[in-house]
Amino acid sequence: MDFAFEVKETDLWGRVGTIRANGKVLETPCLLPVIHPVNQLVSTGELRSMGFRGLMTNSYIIHSRRREEAVKKGIHELFGFDGVFMTDSGGYQALEYGDLGMSYGDVAELQLAIGSEMAVTLDSPTGYPQARKRALETMEYSLRNAKATMKEFGDNRTTWMGPVQGGLHLDLVRRSAKGLVGAGFEILALGSPVQVMENYMFTDLVRMIVAAKKSIPYSVPLHLFGAGHPLTTPLAVALGCDTFDSASYILFARNNRYMTRGGVLRLESMKFLPCSCIACAKTSMKELMEIDARERTKLVAVHNLYILREEVEAAKEAIVEGRLWDLVEERSMAHPKLREAFYEFATYGHDMEFGTPTFKDKGLFLRSDEDLKRPEIIGARRRLKRALRVSESKARIVVPGPKGPPHRLHRSDGTEAGRDMYRIHPALGVYPAELDFVYPFTQTVSAGAGSGRSGLGQARSVLRKLGYASASVSTEPGKGARSRRSPRDASPSPRLA
Repeated sequence: MDFAFEVKETDLWGRVGTIRANGKVLETPCLLPVIHPVNQLVSTGELRSMGFRGLMTNSYIIHSRRREEAVKKGIHELFGFDGVFMTDSGGYQALEYGDLGMSYGDVAELQLAIGSEMAVTLDSPTGYPQARKRALETMEYSLRNAKATMKEFGDNRTTWMGPVQGGLHLDLVRRSAKGLVGAGFEILALGSPVQVMENYMFTDLVRMIVAAKKSIPYSVPLHLFGAGHPLTTPLAVALGCDTFDSASYILFARNNRYMTRGGVLRLESMKFLPCSCIACAKTSMKELMEIDARERTKLVAVHNLYILREEVEAAKEAIVEGRLWDLVEERSMAHPKLREAFYEFATYGHDMEFGTPTFKDKGLFLRSDEDLKRPEIIGARRRLKRALRVSESKARIVVPGPKGPPHRLHRSDGTEAGRDMYRIHPALGVYPAELDFVYPFTQTVSAGAGSGRSGLGQARSVLRKLGYASASVSTEPGKGARSRRSPRDASPSPRLA
């Protein structure tokens, strides 16, 4: 297989990187719009002009409707698109309509013949809801076909994608993912999320992704099947999904469903178009409802694509800026079920510390109790535990409170008039003043933060355990403290003492 995955930027489990497949490149995270082999309303040229460099289509429909033409021309000439093509095996059609009468070899040979860059092996999606017995059958069937395909066709230029099945049965998801990695797959695809998302089971979606993610090496990219809901895109990226496919842009449009960053609206209940994309800017709500149904569907589909792509790009920018957690939290306020998913997401802060930079250029925001589980806070708390050591003199100490604007913070050499200096962080508690300019001690902004009586009481308790006899409190930098702020080394973020 001609395949490579390079990670360039990370935050949480999210990665900005590149996938190289058969000489073509995709920047990740990325969305691959699903196109219909026969009835595609938004042309591939239009998709290309919108910025999409990869598409997905269904090999079974090609087999049943355009096989001869596809084999003769190849998939790129057939659809007039020179980017990356990913082809599905037809497993979703099998879920809907039953056995398709094709073997794993039939599916693999077709995908090779038409020249797909990335191809899914024949699978049986678990779906929802499914009893454990049926879930086990679909997982084992999919894994068995994947291993057979890799053994027989794995030396071709097409990159085979291993479909992870098991649905809500997380032990089966883990078993599937580990089995696929062991079989030599370099990219996996998590199946059966569509119905979970349609039922707003976002917490279960988090658990499914985490079960797969924690079962595969960091170097293996993860694709999420059918991830076409704007609310879940930043969350899925933060959990480590690198690529997505979706036909939701057109399926929603056919039902007059209009995507926004805060959810999905119905055209019938709207009076305005709250968007400035190329589709919305040239019409009004009244005009949109009066035009031909086919043309309206296309305009709404184009709009939906822009929203989905915008969410992916927002997640990428958040990774680079080190604020992916903030983006996920902001989006979680759009729906109670998504907020529940954020609570579950926050429980994996310790696991996500691996991909989170130790130092960031942006200040750290604390807006809820869940933010105390951020990997930045977890890591800083661990390092602080090692740094809290009493001086040999056991002299008196001073604990400055948080009053005063950030620009008035000063740093001493650690002592003032024979006293050790400490400060109070809203989440980390008391810390040596020498850490003032170490992230995130004074680069944290907290809603309602303050040293208050409880904070000072806790600080005194910690310091007594370190062996200090007493502690005095000051709200101003002590005399003799020297400023460390300068244009060269000033922190780019606000400070809070």
